[in-house]
Amino acid sequence: MDRIARKLMKYFISIIALIIAICLIVSSIFLSKFYLKQQYDSLQASAKDIYNSLKSNESINTTSITAILIQDNNIIPLTQGKMGMMPFLRSVNGNNFKTKGIFKNGMNTEFLYYKLQTDIGDIIVFQNNKYSSDYLKIVYIVLFFIFIFSVLLSIPLISYVGKKFTKPILKLEKVASSISKGNFDVDCNVKTNDEIETLSKSLNQMAIDLKKKYQLQRDFVANVSHDFKTPLSVIRSYSEAINDGLVNEENLEKYSKEIISEVDRLNTLVVDLLQLSKLQDGAYSLDKQFFNLSNFIDECVNYFNPITIERNISIISSIEPLEIYADKKYLQRVLYNFIDNAIKFSDEYSKIEIFNSELNNHIKLSVKDYGVGIKSHLLADIWDKYYKNSQSGGMGLGLAICKEILKMHDFEYDVTSSNEFGTEFYFLISKEDIRTLT
Repeated sequence: MDRIARKLMKYFISIIALIIAICLIVSSIFLSKFYLKQQYDSLQASAKDIYNSLKSNESINTTSITAILIQDNNIIPLTQGKMGMMPFLRSVNGNNFKTKGIFKNGMNTEFLYYKLQTDIGDIIVFQNNKYSSDYLKIVYIVLFFIFIFSVLLSIPLISYVGKKFTKPILKLEKVASSISKGNFDVDCNVKTNDEIETLSKSLNQMAIDLKKKYQLQRDFVANVSHDFKTPLSVIRSYSEAINDGLVNEENLEKYSKEIISEVDRLNTLVVDLLQLSKLQDGAYSLDKQFFNLSNFIDECVNYFNPITIERNISIISSIEPLEIYADKKYLQRVLYNFIDNAIKFSDEYSKIEIFNSELNNHIKLSVKDYGVGIKSHLLADIWDKYYKNSQSGGMGLGLAICKEILKMHDFEYDVTSSNEFGTEFYFLISKEDIRTLT
């Protein structure tokens, strides 16, 4: 028997024992009082019957009780009871009896009594209290056997329920163990129509996400290895040539510039990796302030003028007079990346549009190109770190950094793309972070 089944059995037996204990307490306190009340009511009814019989001069037919009549402190037996009480009652004063109660004879035997005051005297009826004690004993015995029967019945039931309950959990345990060892192709479908089934779906989704993440990490390692290896090879080759004196003065400057260029490229890669890591760890804080959105866009566009002029690409900006509350330095990194991607995927003599519009109580800032577009199956991955599209080049860190910056600003973001209409990168700015210029 597994541990969960043993725990279920322990808890179930504890609950049964608690219920039985409560039943015993209730029966001893309330049930006994209720039973005694019924006995007193029965004695009262018998006393009234005896009174009616005496008034009508009829014979008294009562064998289960003893009855006496007290007139002027004289005790008159009214029944032929077989309780052996009359010798003890002859010396008893009638004033000692209350309306109802318990009377003990000389042999310490308890009797219930009820006194009915009438015009002919006090009629007192007695009944042996042994019946009440026997009744409660029977109740206790019945409860005890119910407890034993419940325990015996619960053992096979809990064993069955425990196995049925733990079977999917043990399956999920094996699945989790497999995932921890790097095996993400696991079957964790469980049909229980409860929280366990929900957990199995979460584990299944986790396995899919982890498989995707590990694949991206492997691609990242491959990309890092390639992108670091190429400039390092160039640096080493040129450095060896210079060191061996194989480079004349005419090519020395050229080789030196190539080495510096490759070092700058490596430095950019390292800086991007460090920045992404710090952004994800929350090491950076935003310095938010209001700034003119139109001027900000113009600054970003002017940065790319040499490239756009060379490729005959026009960037059209149509921005309303607004001020937005954001960190200008970090948001500039986002716009640079959006515009740079738009230029990479645009053909010569094409155009790029930067514009704003209203969407769901937000201002939507868009960068749209009319290039080749991004394939639909790639759209879900482009915001992930380590992801690299073969057409874009680079390390696949640009949009991952943009994602973290936009999340820090609480700006929603997305991308739409098609082969016919090009690609639109955008993010949403809440109207609470916007001021209209007049």
